[in-house]
Amino acid sequence: MTKRLMLLVAALFCMNVHAATVATPSSTGTWNVTGDVQGVPVILSCALVEADHKLTGSCVDAENKTHAVTGDVKEMTLTWAFDTEYEGTPITVSLAGTMDATGAKMAGTMFVTPMSVDGTFSAIKQVAAPAAAGM
Repeated sequence: MTKRLMLLVAALFCMNVHAATVATPSSTGTWNVTGDVQGVPVILSCALVEADHKLTGSCVDAENKTHAVTGDVKEMTLTWAFDTEYEGTPITVSLAGTMDATGAKMAGTMFVTPMSVDGTFSAIKQVAAPAAAGM
């Protein structure tokens, strides 16, 4: 019986070590975001930087306006927000999305205040171009 208990403990230890070494994909990168809020299309290019579970960066909208973003990362879930305006009214756009296992795609919801309207979005991370070889 003691041998079985020791084997069980060893197996559980190995499972925990393996789980601890599986890395969560980084959210750092440029994300092409498309979505819809109450019939209004949303198109963004968001350059996000993850550090210490915090997000910073910027989103560029379809009108080529840049908006500073702040947010958080918890495992595979990203939440971020930025201030902008819609038809002259100041608004805050908040996004919450979950990355897939590869860290290359994300889907989630958007919420716009003070209008209290919501919608959905999906995003694809741009693949970084390979560095040019030196001459």
